Amino acid sequence: MKQFFHAAVLIIVSVFTAAGQTGDAEQEVRAFFARYDKAVADRDIHFLESVLAEEYVYNGAGGRATDRARFIAFFKRVKEKPAYRTVELVHDNIWVRVVGNMAVATNDYMSRTAPIDQPDAEPQTTRGRHMIVFEKRDGRWMVIAEQDTEQPNDDKLAEQQVRRAGREYNELMKRLKSGRSFEELEKAGDIAALRNVLADEYLYTSRDGEVSNKTEDIDGYRTNRIRLTSAEHLDQKVRVVDNNTAVETGAIRYIGTNNGVPFDITKRYTTTWVSWSGRWRIIADHTSMVKPK
Repeated sequence: MKQFFHAAVLIIVSVFTAAGQTGDAEQEVRAFFARYDKAVADRDIHFLESVLAEEYVYNGAGGRATDRARFIAFFKRVKEKPAYRTVELVHDNIWVRVVGNMAVATNDYMSRTAPIDQPDAEPQTTRGRHMIVFEKRDGRWMVIAEQDTEQPNDDKLAEQQVRRAGREYNELMKRLKSGRSFEELEKAGDIAALRNVLADEYLYTSRDGEVSNKTEDIDGYRTNRIRLTSAEHLDQKVRVVDNNTAVETGAIRYIGTNNGVPFDITKRYTTTWVSWSGRWRIIADHTSMVKPK
């Protein structure tokens, strides 16, 4: 009987000891997770380099995998030349499970970001689920994998944002083709605005079938001889594809001069927008001239 009693006591003590150790480990992981979360928000490169395992992989909301080197390189770029600002970042329903030297944490997230050079821009809101996997190595927790899953955004809000971005781009075109020199356009900030709105992978297909990339498009303003006096939207439609992609179509009537020769033409256009770093950017553009009736 005594042996049974002692055995029962040992079992109970072991269970409570294990539970206490698990509770301590969970709090330890939660504290590390909070520190890691802050390092990501603050672009703390030194800390990130110290806690990301060599085999670390991040699976983004779009299904694209990123390894440790590209992950760190991305944060170095956005720290040196930030393209967006975080207005708000909230993590809710954080769940942590510790099993031996491994731990998994999941949570809901909500982030609101906006272009850093547009203080009055409406922030873009993203919601989703996040999962992160840790492993304790040599007494230190390391991050070995992460994954984000985005919830579908409000298509109506995205449509309004792209519609506004399209009209702002048209206004930028009028400023760029106002007869000023390239140096004047740079001084006024219009060339910088163009660089910001065009994605690095941008391609433009003209009505004649000629294709130009971002660099070629910008350099074209060094010798541009077009001077617009009017660029009026006759039609504008936006179709939201997903959280990060939208297609704008429409027609614009252009009035002005080309090398001093007057013109009055109408073009139909198709513009593909992508949402990167808190900003809608153009990745592809195509125009066709409408034949006069």
